[in-house]
Amino acid sequence: MNPPLGDILMIWANGFLATVYWVWENAAVLLTIGLAWLILLRYDREVRRVAGERTLRYGRGQIVRASHRSHYETLAALFLWVIAALLMAPPIPFIGLLMWAAFWAALRWIPQEREQILFRQKVMIAIYAGLLLVFRIVTSYTFDAGQLITMMGGDGDAAGVFATVRGSLVPYAVLVLWAMYPLGYFVTIGQRFMVNRGSLTRPGQTVAQTLEDLRTRGER
Repeated sequence: MNPPLGDILMIWANGFLATVYWVWENAAVLLTIGLAWLILLRYDREVRRVAGERTLRYGRGQIVRASHRSHYETLAALFLWVIAALLMAPPIPFIGLLMWAAFWAALRWIPQEREQILFRQKVMIAIYAGLLLVFRIVTSYTFDAGQLITMMGGDGDAAGVFATVRGSLVPYAVLVLWAMYPLGYFVTIGQRFMVNRGSLTRPGQTVAQTLEDLRTRGER
């Protein structure tokens, strides 16, 4: 017996709403994946081409001899960040989205340091994700401090001191992860913007492209 049309519509409506709610809750993570994919396809590819492109003889085309290391680094940083963002509560996913957006903006408007920015910012994001994962593990899983101290040769008083120290360090860890580390990340990018003012006509143009325009007087 086929279910009534109303039940079918209700099932579809519930599925649609569940999908919308999931997308809304993970919008920051999904947007971050989009930004990382843009960086992977455009800037990682461009850096690889500039580093390893060679022209073949007799006008037979070009070949790229550089490795895909930059692509792998982006994927690794993205993988770590997605795991950390899914495990952490807001505003961590939104902070990560802002960090990836600033990463993309620096690549877009500071072409003079594109290769250095690619490596430095990915390392900073990966370190941040690693710190978040460690914090999540430490705060989520409880263990017997007395048993741990005993295994290390200590006594019961040492276990109490250990638990007190652990509890007192958590607020400082929250301060570092929620404010100080992201602030240092944004300050690093802002400092590079102040050092590299950029072109007034084509801000995203590299030095090689600028020299090509001067050589050809802007003609193609």
